[in-house]
Amino acid sequence: MEILQADPETISDHLAELKTFAATAASWAEAAATPSAELHAAVAIRRAAGELRGYALTPSDVRLMRTRRLLTAARSTLDGVGGDSVSGEGPGLAVDAVRNRIDNLQQSHQERIQEVDEDLRD
Repeated sequence: MEILQADPETISDHLAELKTFAATAASWAEAAATPSAELHAAVAIRRAAGELRGYALTPSDVRLMRTRRLLTAARSTLDGVGGDSVSGEGPGLAVDAVRNRIDNLQQSHQERIQEVDEDLRD
């Protein structure tokens, strides 16, 4: 996805791959413990794929910036250096877990909307 984000004019040629990335990340999120670094990373990757799909329909630098931020967050989380409280203890951990689950549900809804938009575009 980083390659597509760096070369946005090719994004529309890779919608099938982006759908696969999103579906894979959705299955990771479904299987991840709540709370966990894996959940946080999976949701960030799924949302990044959604931003790139959205870019194919309505190009915007904002979508590319969000993609970059989401991929950086996923990588940082998996590397164990994320600024979010995705590991350890404390009340923030539960809040982050709920936020991740809500973001995942919202992304699922957004993907259904994108499917319709893509079908209408074709």
